[in-house]
Amino acid sequence: MAQHKAIEIVIERVRGDVIGGAADNALEIVEAIKTMTVESKAASLDALAKEIETAVDSILHVLPSLAPPLNALHMLMKQVDDAIENTASVEELRSALRSEADHFISLTHDALEKVAQYGAEKIKDGDSIFMYSMSSTVWRILKRAKEQGKSISVAVTESRPDNEGLWTVDKMSEYGIPITVGIDAAIGIMIPQSDMVMVGADVIASTGETLCKVGTYPCALVAKAHGVPFYITADTLKLDTSTLIGLPFQITETPREKVLDEKAPAEAVVYSPHFDLTPPELITAFVTEQGFLNPAAVSAWMRDMPLSKTLQTKIPAWAHGTF
Repeated sequence: MAQHKAIEIVIERVRGDVIGGAADNALEIVEAIKTMTVESKAASLDALAKEIETAVDSILHVLPSLAPPLNALHMLMKQVDDAIENTASVEELRSALRSEADHFISLTHDALEKVAQYGAEKIKDGDSIFMYSMSSTVWRILKRAKEQGKSISVAVTESRPDNEGLWTVDKMSEYGIPITVGIDAAIGIMIPQSDMVMVGADVIASTGETLCKVGTYPCALVAKAHGVPFYITADTLKLDTSTLIGLPFQITETPREKVLDEKAPAEAVVYSPHFDLTPPELITAFVTEQGFLNPAAVSAWMRDMPLSKTLQTKIPAWAHGTF
């Protein structure tokens, strides 16, 4: 089955890792499925359901362990499941999907605004915040703190191999927030000089273990060793319900050419995972739209999240990289 143009575009953008954070990926995926649904020529419930499921399968093939897109797909596919179970009309399914997509988009923006509000309240005037890599959620918090009139400064390192830390440099310049940039190897010096660490997250497991850009785990270790509070900022859409049944995270590898140039010896093995795992005992709290969440409370929040039976059957193979 040929894919709608909007689905083709979002698949290429997810595959190329050019969208940004996990929430941004989710929003683009939802917008693409909404566009496809509105423009679909499907004349029957089964035809539209098949079209949506095919699009979801294609997205799963390129989707790394990012909880918000997965939760978004659950929300949309649950509408498909319910429509089939209730023998709804094709127009009823189309309307339900549009409404659910709009609800997800509104929910995401509202959640991020609340995270920004709560996170900014934690920052005091004169604080220096260490931030690793890039996170649109942390950026919102820092901007809100600045708008509250607080005099703050930010420290960041490169976050190799893709240097996402440098994206933060541009953002802080835009916000008028002083920033210090260091090499990744300087985290052991820079973090003890900071008042707190704030990082984003890609996925949060039911145990509180968190998947973040590689290098986050060492940052958490340094913060713990020096008594610096370590906050992970994330709305609850970052909670990965598949971990409730013990499924693993997908940790992708950075391409060899981003680490070694073509002149490097062919026998040199490159190990460059894109993510690492930060254990819950190193996390002071999660800053969420529900307030400050203790890592021990994560699994309780997951149990009320909407799940699609159809998508649940696909998740084990996806999680093991065999989908």
